[in-house]
Amino acid sequence: MIGLPAWRWTPLTSLGLALAVIGSTALAWSGLAALEAARDRRATIAATAGAGASPALPLLPAALSYPQEDRRAAEAAMLATVRKAAAERRLLVEAIVRVPADTAMPAELLVDLTISGAEADILHVARVLEAGQPTIRFVRWRIGRTGPAETAIRLDARAMAVWEPR
Repeated sequence: MIGLPAWRWTPLTSLGLALAVIGSTALAWSGLAALEAARDRRATIAATAGAGASPALPLLPAALSYPQEDRRAAEAAMLATVRKAAAERRLLVEAIVRVPADTAMPAELLVDLTISGAEADILHVARVLEAGQPTIRFVRWRIGRTGPAETAIRLDARAMAVWEPR
């Protein structure tokens, strides 16, 4: 036959149980407070990134990034730079589209572009954009012929620049 447990309910057992309940409640309370603080911090960062706020520390020297206060103005300036470089060499800008901002990298301006024309002109525009100020880099790019019997080539690329309001 199985007997009663080896321990009995005593005042000392009650005290130990009460201390365990109080301790676990305190740990849970502090954990919930830390969770609430982390959620508030994440919401603040998401709101800052969504509003297009500038990063705290400068990423590049002032001449190499777009200094406009507004993200839309910086994107427009970047598009104008690309269009101007293409127009100077009389290239056809088939498409130029802004890429939505990434909340993880709010200082990054991205543009997808497709430009076609003579090979020397396409390569010149690519050099001008990458060597110019503010600097525009090609994150990905592809150059190919526009057609089987064509002498023109097409540049399909994603261009990236840095936006830092000053």
